[in-house]
Amino acid sequence: MSEDKTALSDAEVTVALAATDGWQRDGIYIRKEYRFANYREINQFLPYLTQTIVAQNHHPDFSFSPGEKLVAVKVTTHSHGGITRADLALAQALDGWRSAAGG
Repeated sequence: MSEDKTALSDAEVTVALAATDGWQRDGIYIRKEYRFANYREINQFLPYLTQTIVAQNHHPDFSFSPGEKLVAVKVTTHSHGGITRADLALAQALDGWRSAAGG
């Protein structure tokens, strides 16, 4: 899959994020914290996260806080110094994890 690294204006980012579930702008990044009810959900999400990263060839920063049952994801297109369509495509794909996991 080829990344669409078309840079987005601030207005385009604002409109696009309004249509997402919990993604927020943080400077040149978009970010979201995924909170889970239990470790079963985490075990479904983490493989989906890594498979999506590989499939889209787009590599976000992420961290896992097991005690909080939380995965934080932060995305930008470093080569463009800001938010691109590839970042939003990754965000949308990650938000599809529950349906992909059958839940």
